[in-house]
Amino acid sequence: MGCGTRKVRSPGSRGRSVGRLALVAVVALGLAACAQNQARGPQPSSIEPPPPVAQPTAPIQSQTLDGPGLMGQTQTGAVRVAFLAPLTGRAAGVGQALLNAAQIAAIERGSDSFILQPYDTGGTAQGAASAAQTALAQGARMIIGPLFADSVRAVAPLAQSRSVPVVAFSTVSSVADSGVYLIGFLVEEQLRRILAHARTQGNGRVAALLPASAEGQATAQALQAVAPQVGVQVVTTAFYDPSGANVNGPVSQVVGSGLDTLLLSDRGLGLEAIAAQLPYSGLNPGQVMVLGTLLWNAETGLGREPMLVGARFPAPDEASSEAFKAQYRETYGSNPIDIAGLGYDATALAAAFVRSGQPLTRATLENSNGFAGVDGIFRFRSDGTVERGLAIKEITREGAYQVAPSPTSFSGS
Repeated sequence: MGCGTRKVRSPGSRGRSVGRLALVAVVALGLAACAQNQARGPQPSSIEPPPPVAQPTAPIQSQTLDGPGLMGQTQTGAVRVAFLAPLTGRAAGVGQALLNAAQIAAIERGSDSFILQPYDTGGTAQGAASAAQTALAQGARMIIGPLFADSVRAVAPLAQSRSVPVVAFSTVSSVADSGVYLIGFLVEEQLRRILAHARTQGNGRVAALLPASAEGQATAQALQAVAPQVGVQVVTTAFYDPSGANVNGPVSQVVGSGLDTLLLSDRGLGLEAIAAQLPYSGLNPGQVMVLGTLLWNAETGLGREPMLVGARFPAPDEASSEAFKAQYRETYGSNPIDIAGLGYDATALAAAFVRSGQPLTRATLENSNGFAGVDGIFRFRSDGTVERGLAIKEITREGAYQVAPSPTSFSGS
């Protein structure tokens, strides 16, 4: 929905409500509970799509939309939360879907004292900085977004100078900072969950076969950082051509490494080539535990590859995901994109704090008990990274099925 150009039907006019999808602090905050949304991932790793080509940014015309919590330029004494997203340019579809979900949350969870104000970044760092400057000048108490890492870097110092927290959609963990939180699915969190699961199965010697790409390199770095934290050893990491050509060498390197666990993080031609080559290089199906990442949650037909039958990967618990997806479909007439739930969660979190009279500060956002959102439980660390509760799925010939549930609370602080 274009900002101020299309009206959102108020959920109050429908039979089904997403009121139960509100954000909660799992123990301490006692705000309304929400359902979980399936994470599916347009690359739910720490890698983002390339920044879009800069295009002119069309001005956003602010108009009052149906329902509390939206826009409300004439309201006084309300808490204004800025929503920064690419609403024009090549990434406009993603930005619009995030805003669509955010507006559902604002209508459902917003009160008379809460205003969600969208600002267009155009998908560029310069556009994000300009949007943030405008939002801060207009009194924004929190910034949701932006989407891309370079945009977050441009916004962060502006918000930090005003002590305004940022909850961004970037999944590049290096842009997290004091008061700058990443709400997405970081590859470090994915690996932490799946490696810890492998450890409980008695596995501790991990080899990685990764594409020779920015995504593969980032996964390798995350693996080296996370493995000692969960008590596993990385015995080797090999990289292959993402096209799937000439994979014999990298596969042979891994097969001879003394592994008991194999990490893959790819899809498409590269994954198909690796899965086909492994048996020819001496690694038979079921011989080692095969692990994947959230990339596989959006894939179908993986069970056609014998090497991948029985493979496991992390994913948000899907028990309640249909509630959010159904609400989105009913409101907008289409299915939500994979990360739309993040727009809902960030906005519902802000709205719930405002409704309960709690300030939008680092202290409230870093509540160690965490929050339950559309995509499962999460909590922000003081360094700005996010900790998430993820389930485990296993690939079968018929599809991928959950074999270990996501946690419902965080243990420890």
